[in-house]
Amino acid sequence: MAITIPIYSNVNALSRSITVDFVGDILAADNKANVSSTNKTYYFKFTTGARDTDGIAFDPKLSLGLSDLALGGVKQSSSNTANAYADVSSMVIDYTYDFIYGHTANQYSSGVAEQKPMQL
Repeated sequence: MAITIPIYSNVNALSRSITVDFVGDILAADNKANVSSTNKTYYFKFTTGARDTDGIAFDPKLSLGLSDLALGGVKQSSSNTANAYADVSSMVIDYTYDFIYGHTANQYSSGVAEQKPMQL
């Protein structure tokens, strides 16, 4: 099951979208905190066919939980906070914000590389 978030630019009269997939299948990822757990683990995968302002495609982003924040897993993109997201909706909004607006290198001392904003 996927959520598609449409984005429309009034200035350019163009549409883009971001898709959030609820991934419950096999995923090769390093999640040491859950290695010995017998619980099932679910992930969220954020993808978009849009490109950044340099014309470069965005890599998919994975969220391993509500504490896996958009900026390198350590900070929320829309604010300088290291608090976990309160709910899935807050997580989706922040990751979407990060795709649309991008971020500077080391935004909020998060250690991330620069990401250009979405081209609209």
